[in-house]
Amino acid sequence: MQLVLDSKGIKISKKNNAFHITGANGGRVFGPGKLTSIAITANVQIDTAAINLAIKHEIPILFFNNYGKVSGRLWSPHFQSIATLRRYQVKFLEETAATVWLIDLFWLKTEQQVKNLQYLQMQQPMYASVLGQAIKSIKQHNKSFEKYRNQTVPEVRNSFMGTEGTIARIYWQAIGNTLPRKFRFQKRSRRPAADHFNAAINYGYGMLYSVVESGLFAVGLDPQLGILHTDEYTKPTLSFDLIETFRPWIDRMIMEACIADQLKANFFSKNQHGIFLNKEGKAFIIPAFNALLRKEIKWLNQESTIKNHIYYLAGRLANRIRATMAEQ
Repeated sequence: MQLVLDSKGIKISKKNNAFHITGANGGRVFGPGKLTSIAITANVQIDTAAINLAIKHEIPILFFNNYGKVSGRLWSPHFQSIATLRRYQVKFLEETAATVWLIDLFWLKTEQQVKNLQYLQMQQPMYASVLGQAIKSIKQHNKSFEKYRNQTVPEVRNSFMGTEGTIARIYWQAIGNTLPRKFRFQKRSRRPAADHFNAAINYGYGMLYSVVESGLFAVGLDPQLGILHTDEYTKPTLSFDLIETFRPWIDRMIMEACIADQLKANFFSKNQHGIFLNKEGKAFIIPAFNALLRKEIKWLNQESTIKNHIYYLAGRLANRIRATMAEQ
């Protein structure tokens, strides 16, 4: 269970080897065995004994900004991977096997994007033709990845990201034009968001990053050693690569909320920078996100929760790196 602390003034302390949470509405006690993480989205106080209790039980303490992105993490100082795997990970970037992994990753992503558009076809039948054209175009562009299989990532990075960007524009234009009218948008807007839909998925993506990063740590990979995005960020991270497969699952969660008219206008606030989720919005999105992680589906011939699928895909990457470098 993820413990979410979203009210200003909450205090976290250690009491009888458990977390004691006190606030305006009284106090509660949580045993460390019940928690998988502690998410802090407001100004709270936490004492060092509670921090050490979390570290002892390998419970990450995550600090989220207004857009749902993890801005900080308290975690054990001991990196989980062995030195050999980290050396392999660096060398893997120079192998064509890394390109193949990226192609497989984006195939999985576009497969789910197509399913999302097919879902919209069923929910918005008046736009079935428009969505059908988008699906056809995405599938055609997706085939372009295949020509990169025998090249290294540095050789194809720009072309690869260009193809991915084209698919993304088709996908978002189709969604933006066919959602229920009050949720429609002209283009994908990140931080800051220009509309309610984008503000919601931005926050969902932010929470997803922490799960993906934890999955990479769990299998001994270094999240800072990116493959596709290695030259794109001030602090390159493998999390930006692996998360691509799972973004459409967040899209679907928010799309379903829009179709069911569950995403309310009072969930959002606006300032001079843009639109973002407020406390009421977070109270809706965070439980929905945690429910999504617990949802069991069959994927890659595995029946498990979505969270376990994320960890499973991270493990497959670690195994691929080991197998590739062992052949050298």
